[in-house]
Amino acid sequence: MKRALLISLICISLAGAGFAFDLTEIGVGARPLGMGKAFNAVADDGSAIFMNPAGLAGVERFNVLSMSGNLINEVPYMLLGGSWRTQYGVFGLGYVGASVGDIKETVLINGTPEVTGNKASYGNTTLLLSYGNDAKDVNYVNKIAFLTDRGTKVGANLKIVSYGFSGGASFEGGSGSGFDLDLGTIIPVNDNLTGSFSIKNIIPGNNLKNDELPMSLIGGVAYTIPDRNLLTAADMEIASYGGLLFHLGAEWNPTPPLFLRGGLDQKPDGFNLALGVGTKFRGFTFDYAYHTYAELAGFTTHYFSIGYIAEEMGKKPAVSPAPAPVVRPRPAAAPAPAAKPKSEMAKKIEAYIGHLESKLSAARAENDAARVEKLEKMIDEQKVRLEAELAK
Repeated sequence: MKRALLISLICISLAGAGFAFDLTEIGVGARPLGMGKAFNAVADDGSAIFMNPAGLAGVERFNVLSMSGNLINEVPYMLLGGSWRTQYGVFGLGYVGASVGDIKETVLINGTPEVTGNKASYGNTTLLLSYGNDAKDVNYVNKIAFLTDRGTKVGANLKIVSYGFSGGASFEGGSGSGFDLDLGTIIPVNDNLTGSFSIKNIIPGNNLKNDELPMSLIGGVAYTIPDRNLLTAADMEIASYGGLLFHLGAEWNPTPPLFLRGGLDQKPDGFNLALGVGTKFRGFTFDYAYHTYAELAGFTTHYFSIGYIAEEMGKKPAVSPAPAPVVRPRPAAAPAPAAKPKSEMAKKIEAYIGHLESKLSAARAENDAARVEKLEKMIDEQKVRLEAELAK
C-alpha cells in the first residue's frame, strides 16, 4: 500500500502536469528539514549544495554531509555532498538517490485491471555540480554595484537527472534523463539580518525527455538573536506545481553542543510539522529530523545526517625564525593628547565585543570550528564598527 501511494505521488501527480519529480524537494539534510526547510537565507553548511548554492561562498574548510532515511518508512533515500575552497571560489559535489522495487505490474484487460505477475523497480538519481563565491570575485557579476557593495554571495548548481522504471513493459514510458540549473544569492542586510533569493530548475521546456523539473522562485530571510543563541528563518516559495508556499523555522542553541529545531514546511496539500535536534563534536555534526506529510496522514519520515567540517585545510609551511632586531634608543615621545571621551554607542559596541569574545572562548574549548569561525568574523566586524565610531 505504501509503495502504491509513493509511486502515485511521484509518478502520476507530477507527470500529469508534465513535471518530473525533483528529488531535492524531499530532503536536503536533516538540519534544514528540522527547520521546515526555511533555510534559503541560512545555507551556512554542507546543505547549501541542495538548498542555495550561494551559501557555499561562506564555507572556509573542507565540508562533508550525508543523510539517509526511509520515505514513507519503506523507500530508501540517500544524500551525499562535499565542498572545498580553492583560489577560484568554493566548489561542491552532491548526490541524491532513491529507489523502490517489487512494484507489481498491472494492465487493463477489457477495462479490468489485472496483475501480470511481472515486477518493476523505480530509481531516481540527481547529481549536482555546485559553485559559490563572493559577488565581488565573480566576473561580470562584480560589475553590479548593488551586489558587490553589500557583500553578496552568489552560487549556481548544474543538476544532472536520471529516472525511470525497469522490469515492466507498461512502465517503459516513465523514464527520462537530462539536466537543469539552479541560481542563488545571499545578501547580508546587517550583522543579524540576511536576505536571499534563488531560482530552482531555471531551464524551461521538456529538457528531461518528455518532462521538465518544476521551477520555483524562493525568497528568504534569516534573523539571528545573539543574546538568545536563536536563529529564525522564513522562506516564501512560488512553485510551478503548487502556487505560493511558506516555510518557517527556528534553531535554538541552549548549550554549546546542543541544537534544537522546529518548523512548518508547507506543501500544496497542507502544512507539515518538522522537528529536529543536533550536536557537534570535534568537527563532526550529528543531526536528526522528524517530518510529517499532510498528504499521507499517519506516515512520517525520520532523517539522520552525519557531517564533518575539517579543522584546517592543511599545515602551513615552516617559517625560519627572523633574526633578532637591533634595538636603538628612541627619543622620548611627546606626551599623548588627552583621551577623547567615548560615545555611548562606542561603549555598547565594546560591551558586545566582550560578550562575543566570551562565547568565542567557550567555542574554542569545545573545538567547535564552525562556531569559532562565525564568532571571529562577527568580532572583526564589530571592531571595524568600533574604530569608525571612535574616529568620529
